[in-house]
Amino acid sequence: MYRLFIIFALIAISSMTICFASNPYDPQELLSGYITVVDEHGTIIMQTGLSIHTGDEFIDEDNRVFEILITEGNLAKARYVRTETDIAMEALIVPVQAPADSAAPLVAVYHTHTDESYIPTDGKSTERGKGSIMEVGKAFSDRLVELGIRAEHSTALHDPHDANAYQRSRRTFAQLLKNQPAALFDIHRDSAPLSAYRTKINGEDAAKILLVVGRQNQNRQTTMSYAKSLKAATDQKYKGLIRGIFIAHGNYNQDLNPRAILAEMGTQYNSLSQAKRSAALFADIVPAILASSGAGTARAATPGAAVANYFPPQDNSWQDILMIVGAIGLGAAAFLFLSTGSWQEAKEKFRKFRNTEFGDLIRFRKKRR
Repeated sequence: MYRLFIIFALIAISSMTICFASNPYDPQELLSGYITVVDEHGTIIMQTGLSIHTGDEFIDEDNRVFEILITEGNLAKARYVRTETDIAMEALIVPVQAPADSAAPLVAVYHTHTDESYIPTDGKSTERGKGSIMEVGKAFSDRLVELGIRAEHSTALHDPHDANAYQRSRRTFAQLLKNQPAALFDIHRDSAPLSAYRTKINGEDAAKILLVVGRQNQNRQTTMSYAKSLKAATDQKYKGLIRGIFIAHGNYNQDLNPRAILAEMGTQYNSLSQAKRSAALFADIVPAILASSGAGTARAATPGAAVANYFPPQDNSWQDILMIVGAIGLGAAAFLFLSTGSWQEAKEKFRKFRNTEFGDLIRFRKKRR
């Protein structure tokens, strides 16, 4: 009987390895420290705890676009590509506030990394299950409600802070999509020096915000336009609040909806109050963007209808089952072949295995009865 248990243990391990391996497009972050990006002249243009890959792009506060050319440990080199003049033009056409008669859309807020915290306030950068980043999300949601926007703030936990966190938050994202939100925000906290995120808005200390758009998703162009509109409207009202847009390797679950944005609210060296203030200021911009994109109008015309460009999450449960069954079959075949050395002997061993091991199980059950 012990041989039977050993075989099934090996098969189970191989199946779990396949099923729980992270998606190659799941974003990665540094476990400690940060990456510094410099341009051709050695000038620092960006510092972040997000992983950086060749081909990523960064749009800075002045709308200059830099492309990542080389990554070497905690240093990356980039080149200036162009200046996005369309972002500046967006500020001229985005209204500063939503029309009073527009229907109130729904905005969903959640956190992939629920452990992120702020050292000056919390004494630590992370606290599993109790990260103060969720208080920043609440400040963002509360301000939206004050502005007449319906908000759903999920505090579902997705710990630990590892490579599979985005797979766990994907389930939360899918649940939030059931209520057909007009926009979704994944609120994070970056890891970088304080100088990268320190700012003052209207004379008061605040934390800069980094918007992140994933490169690997079918909605990239729509999401990119949406991010540019957010930056343009914010620049118009609170210049210096948005530090830029990072077009990064990964999908950040944005493949499920084109109006899904990841927002890094400061660094671990900002205080919680600074991050909450920035979140509230950023919320001031959202009603105008939703109004200009037609979200409120569409919802008023057809209540409960899906937002334009909405892509519902796919049910991959059958694919998962087939993958598990396939993994079990491959594991069993590989084990038999390696233990015998030939397919002919493997077939013979399988025949004996079927007649003896399963026969033992049947006889054992009969004996118990």
